[in-house]
Amino acid sequence: MMKALKAATSARHAALEARLPLLRADLSLATYQHYVQRLFGFYQPLEHQLAHAPGRSEVALDYASRQKTPRLLQDLQVLGDSLEGIARLPRCTALPPLTTAAQLWGCLYVIEGASLGGQIILRQLHAHLGLTVQSGASFFDGYGRHTAAQWKAFCAAMPLQANQSATEQAAMLVSANCTFELLGDWLFSD
Repeated sequence: MMKALKAATSARHAALEARLPLLRADLSLATYQHYVQRLFGFYQPLEHQLAHAPGRSEVALDYASRQKTPRLLQDLQVLGDSLEGIARLPRCTALPPLTTAAQLWGCLYVIEGASLGGQIILRQLHAHLGLTVQSGASFFDGYGRHTAAQWKAFCAAMPLQANQSATEQAAMLVSANCTFELLGDWLFSD
């Protein structure tokens, strides 16, 4: 299933990555802070939706310990945003539908994969802006030294293709693509 997800989402993933300025040498701190604000505005409502999704009990993965919003909140505060300012940030309302376990897995594939990919972004943020986990880039650290292990645990928890119907497999692929698309729409919608 992981290979199918990677193949099915590769075009959307590449398109999003190409538009995101976080890997560019000319990235400014103001532009970086803007994207952290946008990420917070996407993840905060998405994680709320994930926690309350009807198919949540069917997903054998403890997402509570994997939430990204606390790290984004920490980064925004370190970068100078007040709690009042953060509370006023716009929130994404166009979120992927998450009513089935297959849809949840598709969405989780994208956001857990971002934790893995964030390690590359963290190195670039340090090289270009001097940012570290402590100075505003903790979101991109994923799970720190446990990021690879967390990804492996996620992959191990992912339902095997053989155990799923064709409908469930298709729903997972659609959900992953939808998550990439809606994240891209949100990040670049100013």
